[in-house]
Amino acid sequence: MKKLLCVFISILLVFGTVIPAFAENERETENYTYEYPLVIVRGINFNGLYLDYGTGNQKSCIASPGFSEIMKLIGGLTFTFLTKYTLNVDAVLEFVDGMLGTMSGDKNGDSLYNVSAPEYPLAVSNYPDLKKDYEGYNGDELGLLHGVVDRYGADNVYYLSYDWRLDPSDTADKLNAMVELAKKEHNTDKVDLICCSMGGIVTDCYMYEYGTDSLNSVVFDSSTFCGTYVATDLFRGKVLITENMLYNFAGNYIKSNFFLKVLSFLGVFKLASKLAMGIVDKYKDEIYDKFLIDTFATLPGFWSIVQHEDYDECIDYLFPTDELKAEYAGLIAKADKLQEIAAASDDIILSLPEKGVKVAVIAAYNTQMIPVYESAIWQSDGTLESPLMLGRAVVSETGSTLGDDYVAANPEKLSPDRCVDLSGALFPDYTWAVKDAGHVIGTYGSDLSDMIFWILAYDGQPTVNTNPLYPQFIKSDANETISYFN
Repeated sequence: MKKLLCVFISILLVFGTVIPAFAENERETENYTYEYPLVIVRGINFNGLYLDYGTGNQKSCIASPGFSEIMKLIGGLTFTFLTKYTLNVDAVLEFVDGMLGTMSGDKNGDSLYNVSAPEYPLAVSNYPDLKKDYEGYNGDELGLLHGVVDRYGADNVYYLSYDWRLDPSDTADKLNAMVELAKKEHNTDKVDLICCSMGGIVTDCYMYEYGTDSLNSVVFDSSTFCGTYVATDLFRGKVLITENMLYNFAGNYIKSNFFLKVLSFLGVFKLASKLAMGIVDKYKDEIYDKFLIDTFATLPGFWSIVQHEDYDECIDYLFPTDELKAEYAGLIAKADKLQEIAAASDDIILSLPEKGVKVAVIAAYNTQMIPVYESAIWQSDGTLESPLMLGRAVVSETGSTLGDDYVAANPEKLSPDRCVDLSGALFPDYTWAVKDAGHVIGTYGSDLSDMIFWILAYDGQPTVNTNPLYPQFIKSDANETISYFN
């Protein structure tokens, strides 16, 4: 079961227009200028981890099983279930360990194997292989990088790729070196910065260690700058798979409401939830003891995004005895330091505007997370939970609204579909919530990427009321083409 959770985590952390028609033409012809070089801090990239990187033995850290291996596992599980009426958890765990085991850390939070990620410490123009990657890509960080290079020029763009499993404080040192290099090479005192996904916590660590004087603007793009619930819940044992979560998760892929309702009427999701929770109840402790701790809980990167108020509970759940705490003392010491940063981050982030740093928060909602933990009930972009990506906003459960009787502290900050209330978010006036967009906004050539470029080029602090093309609440299709609430 533990391996099963590892798979889920890896899939997670690996897995009516109101604007005039001329607006689209405006987007196409806008030509902005940018005063400062730009740094992109990317997020988790499971495919970007390699064993023995740079040697003749280099191979992907994530092993892809062949069809015969998968069928062998299924056959073995089926035979055991039919003959012994039980799930062969050891077989499942062994299978997943073969896929993900080399990602593990040791008891000090260091990589257990010779795993690393490609790094690009100089300007993007110095890396022709990276150019081949981003020019052939439109989505996530590489798609964003593609568009940024078009706008800024490859000499003016820096791309922080790193081993996200390890201590983000160490990665923050690399970010600082990159920022200082960009300033020196372009004779400026500041940079623009976009932090994507896990890059949010790296940016938090950077600001904690090095301050904010070198930042002209920061765009938190689908970012972990407020942590996550998934790591928090799984690290404190809050595993939950409900009928409603499964229904909404199926809805991520099955677009026919009629078919979904038929499946629900037939009890498919109810039965699946019952079976799944039966497995969880029976094998949860075994899974955690055998795999979760030594595979994912040994990675400081995941401890950095645990909610600070739940940190002690997570430590006590995973390391319940003094002996275990002593055994993992090196890892826990790193986690303690990262949680010091997490505790200070909100105040640092909130101080950005008064220090003259331009801020924008952009994230999506209206997608069901993988339904394996309690907080997966909240709306998300399919990878991270929307409440935290939006700066601690109030967000409804997936598939529902906050209700007709819900009263927002500031009615203007309640989305037209009554799913998101930004009244109490960290930056109510600098936060854009995008319905139906995916994780890491900025698809190459899209309306939403144009919005990011407008934010970066704007002279001063843009707000959600500054540009009628980009209101606070926007709808998007899979290509990040903007439409609007009526």
